[in-house]
Amino acid sequence: MNQLESMGAGLASFAIKRPVTIGMIFLSMLLLGLLASRLLPLEKFPGIDIPEMVVVVPYQNASPAEVETMITKPIEEALATMSGIRELNSRSNENESVVHLQFDWGENIRAKSIEAREKVDAIRHLLPSDVQRVMVYRFNTSDMPIFQLRVSSERDLSNAYDLLERNLKMPIERVPGVSKVELYGVLKKQISIRLDSARVAALHLDLSQLTERLQQANFSMSAGDFVALDRKILISPQGEFRSLDDIRNLVIKPGVRLDDVADIGYETPERTEGRHLDRTYAVGLNIFRESGSNLVNVSTAVLKVVNQANQNPAFNGINLFIMNDEADAVQSSLGDLVEAGLIGAVLSILVLYAFLRQFSSTLMVVLSVPFSLCITLGAMYFFGYSLNILSLMGLMLAVGMLVDNAVVVTESIVQERAHIKDPIAATKAGVSKVSLAVIAGTITTMIVFLPNIVGEKVNVTVFLEHVAIAICISLLASLLIAQTLIPLLSTRIKLKDTQATKPEGPIKRGYLKALAWTLKHQGATAAIAILILFSTAIPMGVVSNDEANEGPDKQLWLAYHIQGNYSLDEVEKEVDRMEAYLYANQDRFHIKQVYSYYNPGHAVSGITLNDEVPVKAADIKALIMEDMPSFVRAKPSFQWNTGMGGGVKITLLGQSSDVLMKIADRVVPVLGSINGLTDVRADINSEQQELRIKVDRQKAYRYGLSAGQVANSVATALRGSNLRTFRHGDTGEEDIRLLFDRRIQHSVDKLRHLPLLRQGDKTVTLDMVADLSLAPRMSEIRRHERQTALTIGANLGEEMTLGQAQTQIRTMMDNIALPTGYAWQFGGSFNNNNRNRAVMQLNMLLAICMIYVVMAALFESLLLPTAVITSLLFSFTGVFWAFMLTGTSMSIMAMIGMLILMGIVVNNGIVLVDRINQLVNSGLSVPQAIMDGCSTRVRPILMTVATTVLGLVPLALGSTKIGGDGPPYSPMAIAIIGGLIFSTLTSLFLVPLAYLLLLKLRRKTVNLFQDSRQLVGRLGVK
Repeated sequence: MNQLESMGAGLASFAIKRPVTIGMIFLSMLLLGLLASRLLPLEKFPGIDIPEMVVVVPYQNASPAEVETMITKPIEEALATMSGIRELNSRSNENESVVHLQFDWGENIRAKSIEAREKVDAIRHLLPSDVQRVMVYRFNTSDMPIFQLRVSSERDLSNAYDLLERNLKMPIERVPGVSKVELYGVLKKQISIRLDSARVAALHLDLSQLTERLQQANFSMSAGDFVALDRKILISPQGEFRSLDDIRNLVIKPGVRLDDVADIGYETPERTEGRHLDRTYAVGLNIFRESGSNLVNVSTAVLKVVNQANQNPAFNGINLFIMNDEADAVQSSLGDLVEAGLIGAVLSILVLYAFLRQFSSTLMVVLSVPFSLCITLGAMYFFGYSLNILSLMGLMLAVGMLVDNAVVVTESIVQERAHIKDPIAATKAGVSKVSLAVIAGTITTMIVFLPNIVGEKVNVTVFLEHVAIAICISLLASLLIAQTLIPLLSTRIKLKDTQATKPEGPIKRGYLKALAWTLKHQGATAAIAILILFSTAIPMGVVSNDEANEGPDKQLWLAYHIQGNYSLDEVEKEVDRMEAYLYANQDRFHIKQVYSYYNPGHAVSGITLNDEVPVKAADIKALIMEDMPSFVRAKPSFQWNTGMGGGVKITLLGQSSDVLMKIADRVVPVLGSINGLTDVRADINSEQQELRIKVDRQKAYRYGLSAGQVANSVATALRGSNLRTFRHGDTGEEDIRLLFDRRIQHSVDKLRHLPLLRQGDKTVTLDMVADLSLAPRMSEIRRHERQTALTIGANLGEEMTLGQAQTQIRTMMDNIALPTGYAWQFGGSFNNNNRNRAVMQLNMLLAICMIYVVMAALFESLLLPTAVITSLLFSFTGVFWAFMLTGTSMSIMAMIGMLILMGIVVNNGIVLVDRINQLVNSGLSVPQAIMDGCSTRVRPILMTVATTVLGLVPLALGSTKIGGDGPPYSPMAIAIIGGLIFSTLTSLFLVPLAYLLLLKLRRKTVNLFQDSRQLVGRLGVK
């Protein structure tokens, strides 16, 4: 008896001697698990730091070229010196600069965000002086909004900010667990100081001095303290505006008040974006939760506040629509998983009873499931994990495996009782004989996840880690139960030996007869095994590699591609026309609702389909495009799918945007000719017009003006200038903006005659010191790895797979000659899919090596693991045949299933080889030991396989998806079921044969060395 066997017998002996202690321990664990199930945070995904960071610099009303030169490039150069950057992208438009950094998984994003802020602060002096904020965002899966609310009404909601803030936003913010509420689509009123340009010029007011005067007039500060009468008194000079009259009566020049040159009052800022829901203007609210809070409880409390608001008379005529409630998706997905797990558990119990034919022994084995699950929940609570989609998936996958150890131990005890009358002695003997097998089986099942936890990180392995934690803890708990609680209960329950009391059944007799034939005809069996392995090539040629079409298909996104620089009202007219067309054909297109978002130059509509749609999403897209009316200002098409990180995309790289657009004009028709690619287009934003003002420095100097003063005057006239906020209004802090009258903002002619200053009786206007001209410009400039970039994308057709698309696109692009200094590369799903596959394949190879290492260490033999590992090879054959028969494609979920499968299939071989080896060591001949060992172990193997397979059948047959809208679980379940069944059927014959052939090989090798020594001895060589 080796150390592991003696340890197993020792645990069983302790449990039998201390039944009350063991009972209290497991009862405590059961209660702890039940309590933890109530305390564990419930969420969709665990809180994982996404290795991405975004640096945003708002800079309103500037040209994209200026933003790129003055802001984007300096920030890129500063951030590029950071380590661990995998990809650096940026975009520059008229309102902001956005730099997006992707890091390798495993990088400390919190530390990186601090470093990024320091890098940007170091070059802050290189940025324009009127840049007010530089924002650095990092992301966590728990930072996503859990509740998205849309507000629509026939009433005008443009002035509804106060109503929505007081009666909806603020009550939601008070809900326990809510961290932040974003209200957008409606703007808070501001105090506008609109200057009359003629009066400003007539009174000889300097605009920069006026702005500085307004800034200095509104202040609040601390001026120190003094001590009087032994008391410390703080000094706080007050200079804040306390009313609009304070602003109006501000003296800006002797004898001149601000009210003399400006109109002062409340205004709603001009809208820069809009939303429609069901063809009415909509306002949006995003609700975020605190870290560690229960998602479902928070969502329920928020929904209660929303329902109360609906009853409020102030909301008459206002519709509150829940666009997205993460709690629904979580409860639906968790409910589907629990239902599948319960069905699988019931099927497993029925199978166990069919084998054991005794209710008490079946109940004893089944007890390992709830105890193991409760122990796992308790451990997850103390380790700081949450109950989410991934951890519950791990628990559900483990349900069918939790009885495996208990079954093997129970069967061994039953067999020992047949010839040992003392139940305690029989129990100890039964446990010791299988301790090595159950420990080795449990460790090999767990060890397959180690490369994913400690190896190279990609998004799949990071999320798989949370699945692995749940599986590993539950399997360790089941091992502990099989070594302690099961032996204890077996001494208290009268177990019936169905094998001893009944003759061998026809299945067992047939198996032993076939096994005897296998051992007798070793060459023929080996040839059959090789043919089976080679047969894997048949399904491998049929099974496709497909990822991009696994995403949700209940929502379609229609992009408008506005052709020009149109105002918000003009874009809204195009949206109205599209929505009218969609709602006119609502039943025909199976549309549930339409939500649209638009801003100047951009619009997109989200089409939500009905819950039950009789046709494919691709067919609905074709119907919509077929009869779509023509648009003058837009070229609508469906957006690219974003499954696995960005759809089918290639990126063109170079220096000039104009050259890249010319290349794209050549590439798009070529890619569009590929059968199976749809919606092929270049991601080019509409061209806009730019009014360029070129200051004549000589003319400006004659009038006492500098180019900077002219530019500041124009900027204030068009963009306005932010002043210190007004803090004494009824609605809290309010913005104050210095602006010119609206006529200048909407008329080029008025802008030409913008008064800059007055000299005597003469007014100096803008056109006297500058030339104004219209010129085209890009609406947005994008860069990739510090080069100008342009993306070309497409959607996959029904019959096109990601691998096929990649091959055909590469062939086409290799035949297109690009100018010197220009290149192309794959992007989107291609990069993510290739990276994920490469890492998963490497981890699977490492897992096989680690399984072998663990078995070799436990068995203290190189021979036995080699025999067991044969079952692993045939499991892959079963996987591919199962995929071909069920029409399942090879996806990342399928590869996860294969990874889990590797840890499971070797258990059968371990149980067989361990028992055969025990019988060989006891003195039996190898053939007889194989026959006897397989005879005693075939039943527990079939029982464990049946429970595992039946536990996964509901997932394989169902349509349950991760999170309710992610990839389906079925490929993973089909991989495990197909591989496990096929491996079991083959390993029952081929593992014993491999064991026998390896023993023969070892004997021949030993004989060869002995003969060599004898030969050397005869030759007299020393």
